[in-house]
Amino acid sequence: MSPDLEEFRQRILAHAKLATERAPKIDSEAKTNASLVQPFLTALGYDITNPDEVSPEHHADFSEKYQNKVDFAILGQGLPVIAIESKRTGAAIKDDRGQLRSYFNASPTVKLGILTDGLKYEFYADSDKPNMMDDTAFLRLDFAEIAKNNSIDDITLGGIAVIRSGLFKPEDVGTEAKRKILFESVVDTIKQFKSAPSDEFIRFIIGCSAVGEKITKVTQKIVDANRDLVRDAMEAFVAQEALSRFGYAPKDVVKAPERQDAAIIAPSANQSEPEAEGYFPTEQETQVFNYTKNRLYYLVRNDILFQEALKITFRKTKTSMRVYYGKPNSGSLFDYREHKEGKISLQFPALGGREITYEISADLDDCLLKAFTQRAAEAGIVFDATPVLRTIIGGQQA
Repeated sequence: MSPDLEEFRQRILAHAKLATERAPKIDSEAKTNASLVQPFLTALGYDITNPDEVSPEHHADFSEKYQNKVDFAILGQGLPVIAIESKRTGAAIKDDRGQLRSYFNASPTVKLGILTDGLKYEFYADSDKPNMMDDTAFLRLDFAEIAKNNSIDDITLGGIAVIRSGLFKPEDVGTEAKRKILFESVVDTIKQFKSAPSDEFIRFIIGCSAVGEKITKVTQKIVDANRDLVRDAMEAFVAQEALSRFGYAPKDVVKAPERQDAAIIAPSANQSEPEAEGYFPTEQETQVFNYTKNRLYYLVRNDILFQEALKITFRKTKTSMRVYYGKPNSGSLFDYREHKEGKISLQFPALGGREITYEISADLDDCLLKAFTQRAAEAGIVFDATPVLRTIIGGQQA
């Protein structure tokens, strides 16, 4: 952060403390203006004693019958560019939006409207239609909160920093207002996703994940089963980001929640309906699945079988993992087995329950190829000939 902006931050913090100390003693709009609003304008760098820069009770009238004025107008080249309407401290300020809007409409050169009670400030622009004040404030400021926390966030600080004397550019206000309104809207949407993620968001976030991208279709069943998981993941992410700001290693502090009702599985392309009863595979299970499937792509050496191999997926349950083609039972290729001593084995139902140790070998290639071509044939797939496993010579297949 630049030294200039840091100095401005300290100036705003000092004003916040001063304003909150004065506020309980203020009982009129005139005192609000003299004790709170004018010191804020001074903090922004404006000379409140110069009528060519700050004009109190400034008029902008359609006619003698319809007169409009605001408590203060900031002038640029003799014309009002910022309009400020104030109320007594503690009074509801929403009722004065109409008065500020009328002035905004009557004065074509005004590009920023400020509504305040001396402690709370609302900033308005004409981002949708020229000289038609927006219904929504693009920036809000509460000096009571700033004084209580003795801090002001960078976004709010940046928003008021650009309206300082010598820096305010009326032509940029509408664009900046649109950006801030959109930003606030996106933040609110993310908050909504964090607390109550919609079906569409769950489908999107699962589909973008490393595991979920293998799913051809995220069904409603999968969405419902993983709703809590997505919500927990969003909360964990927010917590990690917050902790990282304080120098903690997020992954060491925030642990992913363990849930037994997650339903993500990872079918490959062309599979119509994934099994919704699965769980997330472990890193080792994922490695075995990816290796065996990619290995089959190489072993089949047949365009028809290659297309069928794309349909291979897995079903992960609480206690087991099965890799299959077509259907989990009739199309089973192998069941993943992890033993206490850390050894991994694969059991092939299609080969009479034969079980082999998981390791890169000709034995594994032979079982994969035989099991897959058998299941493909049983499914009615017609191909020229069963691929023959090539022998390994010197570590390379011949």
